[in-house]
Amino acid sequence: MNFVRQRVAGVLLVVGLVLAWICLTGVVVRQTLLLSARAPSYALAALKSPVIRSTVSELIINSVQNEFPIVGQIPAAELRPAIEEALTQPAVANEFANAALQVQQHFIGLNDQPIVLGGPQLSAAVAQIIAPNNLSAQQVIKNIAFSYTIASDSIPSIGRYYSKIGTLITTSLIGGLALLISSVLVSAKKSRTIRKIGMGFVAMSIFEVAIFWLLPRYVLPNLQSGPWVIFSAIMTASASTIEPLYLGVFGAGVALIVVSILF
Repeated sequence: MNFVRQRVAGVLLVVGLVLAWICLTGVVVRQTLLLSARAPSYALAALKSPVIRSTVSELIINSVQNEFPIVGQIPAAELRPAIEEALTQPAVANEFANAALQVQQHFIGLNDQPIVLGGPQLSAAVAQIIAPNNLSAQQVIKNIAFSYTIASDSIPSIGRYYSKIGTLITTSLIGGLALLISSVLVSAKKSRTIRKIGMGFVAMSIFEVAIFWLLPRYVLPNLQSGPWVIFSAIMTASASTIEPLYLGVFGAGVALIVVSILF
């Protein structure tokens, strides 16, 4: 009889942990990638990185140098630092933040237009930095559209699933909790089952940190270039805002392990 109870408890435990992981992942995705109001702040945080400013500068220079031959007359030693410095100015940073918002809106299916990094504010700032005392040169540089266009089809979209994320989180939360509690009640070895639940929570938190924090921060930038470096930085900035969630799940797992050992 105990053997059957353990088998049933094991099945309930596995399915419950899977649902709990789905719930956790849903919350992480919603909080990091789906909240439009936070996209600009994530972008501004990412733009504080010299690596990101350098990447944006390189993308823009490569984009405009063929369309505007005059760019070739500006020494690279002046142009690149000027763009990077301009990206630290509030008005230019806001242009970048607005582009990040458009990327996020495309991701959730609310925008299908090309996304432009840079714009008039960046051109004006670069002109002022390169030729602070030469109004005619400033006007020429202002007419250069310092920007980089990201094709909309290069950005994935989950628009068809966006409206269902809340239902998925609620359903998996209720189902997961019900199954995990049931697994403990059915189990003939309750302390062992509780310990397995705790270990599952610890593993889930480590996995989520690896995918949504470590991967975009340390791995993707070394595997990809250009826009993907920027996207990775924005993902890293967004993931850092839900560190309490990771710590909460990890702490709950450790607490369950300790309880299982003591009792």
